[in-house]
Amino acid sequence: MRRTFWLLSLLLMIIFTGCSSLSTWVKSNLEGVPVWVFEPQVGRNQTAFVGEGRATAENRARVLAYESILTEISTYIGEDVTGRHIAQLSSRGAVEEYLLRVTQEFVKQEDEVVTVWFLAVADRTLLETARTESEIQLLENVRRMDELAALGSRYYRENKDILAVQQYLGIAGIARTLPVDRGEQRRVEALDRVRTILRPLTISVTQGNPAIPTVEVTLRRGSGRLSPRVVQAPVIAMAQARDGMGSEYADSQRFVTDANGQFTFRSTNPTLVSTGSIVFGLDLEHDLAPIKESDPEVHGELVSLLEQKRVGFPYARVSIVGNQPLLIAVQEYTLQGAVLPSSFTAQSFAKRLSNDGIRTQVSGIPPLEDEDQLSRLRSAYPSVSFALYGDVGVSHQRTTERGGAVTVTGEVSLVDMSTFTRLGSTQTVVANAVGPSMEEARREAFSRFGLIATSLLYRYLYR
Repeated sequence: MRRTFWLLSLLLMIIFTGCSSLSTWVKSNLEGVPVWVFEPQVGRNQTAFVGEGRATAENRARVLAYESILTEISTYIGEDVTGRHIAQLSSRGAVEEYLLRVTQEFVKQEDEVVTVWFLAVADRTLLETARTESEIQLLENVRRMDELAALGSRYYRENKDILAVQQYLGIAGIARTLPVDRGEQRRVEALDRVRTILRPLTISVTQGNPAIPTVEVTLRRGSGRLSPRVVQAPVIAMAQARDGMGSEYADSQRFVTDANGQFTFRSTNPTLVSTGSIVFGLDLEHDLAPIKESDPEVHGELVSLLEQKRVGFPYARVSIVGNQPLLIAVQEYTLQGAVLPSSFTAQSFAKRLSNDGIRTQVSGIPPLEDEDQLSRLRSAYPSVSFALYGDVGVSHQRTTERGGAVTVTGEVSLVDMSTFTRLGSTQTVVANAVGPSMEEARREAFSRFGLIATSLLYRYLYR
């Protein structure tokens, strides 16, 4: 009878004081895992985190278990710390910032699935400090987002739509750094506002002169002529230009709309010649850069939306030469100063200018020191109004194991043949080349000089 009484007393004690531990013990035995997986026991000044990772390979399962621990810590603190600590935790089994250590691990394999559990113990005081700091930062981020939202709303009322967009993109960037439950809704709302503002914007071009080229560009909120004009908006003008060697490259100029939502475009690039198109688009590349990696899908969507706003303005530049031929009188000289019979420089000029629709005529008159060369050229070519006049000579040459290396130096001017007025000059130009022989190196150097000199004279040929 006494024995039965003590058994009943022991049973009641377990039921009322240790039912949780008993159920955990039973569960751990049934599932074949340690008790700490369900109910870790740590000191008063410590906090435990149990990470679980499941995969077909143990190494992958271990990584997932480490990430699981950091996810729990992130939730506890209120800040995503996974990216900051995953390398240290996975390599050392510790995170110094919280005095965290992995104290237990257990691996279980069922069929082809491996499950790994880690028990990590951290200093409670350090976690609480981080939690407080995170909450303070969270409140600061919320305050900053509220400020940006108020500023965006004000800018929009003032027809500064792009400035408003920049504020909402700022909100999205801040919200992205917050825990999902605290920042996701703000991020979605901010990006929706960005889309709403960008969709109705239209760029139009009027009062243009394709021969210069110049054109007036207007940005409106809507497509109607009475639609509000958007001020202080960055717009980029894009076109294909040419470098010093004649190769095309993408050139751009940045403008900002004035108080009337407009600006006047005029190219400052002298190599914007012949025919082509100036494309105008909203310039938000820098503002969208932060979301390119964090949210590439949204980035691509917004970039596509901006591309739909672009508008082109065709140009057809006409040189001062017009339909008349441009005389090319450029003489080549040896290192010793002797006149060369070659015309590689002149041919290089002619080839490049012909690609731009400029007719050329290469002079066949040799230079004479005793006479005025320009007068002789005008007498020989009376129908020519303009000429490229100058000389270029070898300034250095040497033989190498691979052939020859040549440097040429010279200057060419654009001359009005009716008055002998020099309209512009390349100043001194230097070109270098190497070749399998000295002759081929010299030919290439003279040809390169012609390409470079042509680029420098475009600013005078086109006005």
